[in-house]
Amino acid sequence: MTRPDSRVLRRRSRVGFTLIEIAAVLGLVAILAALGYQSLHKMMPRYRMMQTAKELRSDLMGLRMSAIQNNRQARLLLVDADEDWETPGGPNVGHWKLQLGNKSLRSNAWDTFPQDADDDGTDDANSKGNVEISGGGQDEVAAVSLAPWQAMVGPGLNNADAIVFGPRGHVINPATDFGVDGTITLTLVNKVALLDGLEDTVSLKIARTGLVRMQTSIGSEDELSFGTDNVTIPGGS
Repeated sequence: MTRPDSRVLRRRSRVGFTLIEIAAVLGLVAILAALGYQSLHKMMPRYRMMQTAKELRSDLMGLRMSAIQNNRQARLLLVDADEDWETPGGPNVGHWKLQLGNKSLRSNAWDTFPQDADDDGTDDANSKGNVEISGGGQDEVAAVSLAPWQAMVGPGLNNADAIVFGPRGHVINPATDFGVDGTITLTLVNKVALLDGLEDTVSLKIARTGLVRMQTSIGSEDELSFGTDNVTIPGGS
């Protein structure tokens, strides 16, 4: 009977992993997981900011379509902004409403979506048109704020701080409400980035034609687009 070569025995004894090797691998996995978590933790607020901006763009385009389809004015009424949006670590704030007027011109009553005031003359439901991303709000978006906007007088009476669409789909605000670039600008802020000394924002620029363009303070050019796709009519199915 042939005895096994001692070298074969040594090779057999090396089959599998030692405790030291397993510990090293687990340590490496733990380090990579920690780095991944930190990276994800910083990326999520930016992702939420971009998603909120896209939803707001869709809502603006939906208001435009509502004005055209109903032959009435429709507006985005700005309610609350984060006055301390440049201060790291503060609470996030943002609140606006999506509303349909009762006339094609000089509306004197506004129905917050979903549209229900025509039924009994009372705006009973407003869950879809009352958007509050502030901490504790029904649509809270953690660490994302709406920066203060340029003062707007709006068209006619009782339209201060409102972007109003006419039945032809155009923004009918007076020229004084538009900036030097010919748009009304709304800006969302990633407040987590401020903790690292970085200003990370996305601006929605609403032209008089009713088109909406997104512009980011950082990021690639593919994040700039006109909002004519994936439009949802406020309060619709």
